[in-house]
Amino acid sequence: MANKEIAIAKRAAIDKASRKMFLAVCGASIILGLALVGSIYFIKWMSFNGKVIARKGEIIKDYKDIQSNVAALRNNIIGDGASDSGLANNLNLEVMARARDAGCVDIDSNPVDTEDNVELARICSALRVIPDALPSVRNDEAVYASLNKLFLLTHDGNGNPVEPESISPGGNGGTDASTGLNTIPISLSVKNTGSTTRAVLDTIERSIRNFDIQNATISWRGGSGNNSDQLELRGTAVAYYSSPIKAVTKTETIYADDSSKKGVKK
Repeated sequence: MANKEIAIAKRAAIDKASRKMFLAVCGASIILGLALVGSIYFIKWMSFNGKVIARKGEIIKDYKDIQSNVAALRNNIIGDGASDSGLANNLNLEVMARARDAGCVDIDSNPVDTEDNVELARICSALRVIPDALPSVRNDEAVYASLNKLFLLTHDGNGNPVEPESISPGGNGGTDASTGLNTIPISLSVKNTGSTTRAVLDTIERSIRNFDIQNATISWRGGSGNNSDQLELRGTAVAYYSSPIKAVTKTETIYADDSSKKGVKK
């Protein structure tokens, strides 16, 4: 009887020890699993934050480059104060500039100082040529007026300004695939002597603003007296303008897993 009780007690002790061991193993497994999951989570968290910090560093560098480029651009336009090397003081551009307005001189009739005023420099310096050559907005009337001015700057054999037969819209315009610039189509015609017509084309070719003649039809009409050697030129041309470029701040979403970018609309 005593041996049986001892055996039962030993079995009970073994069962109790087994339960304790099982619970200990289960607890250790749970702790190990939590530690493993936590480690993976923190590794991914650190990797994601490292990606965010790296991207922020790139953006900060880009902002610094933009700020330094703005300063360099200002010096290139206005000049650095030590010399007249800026575009605003470029004599080659100034030769092409329009006649100065009355507001571009001071009370002593001296040119105003535009060093600290870019907007004033655009009006009262050689910078006026740049928007004349490639405007940032579409203005059909200004294009026709410029082309008409080029005709009038040309003189015929008698020294009179050449009047165009017609200058009119040539279509709806679009974008030139080769240059990426927006176009303004123009229809034009001139009827005069051969030498005068050629002089008109030469004047258009020398213009600070580019007028590209796309196609032209030339007809000759003979005669006598004032009507001799009459050429009639009809054609289409395009002038260009460039859409203004603006700085735009965008929001960027950074994903921990690059595969999450798939199917996301930008």
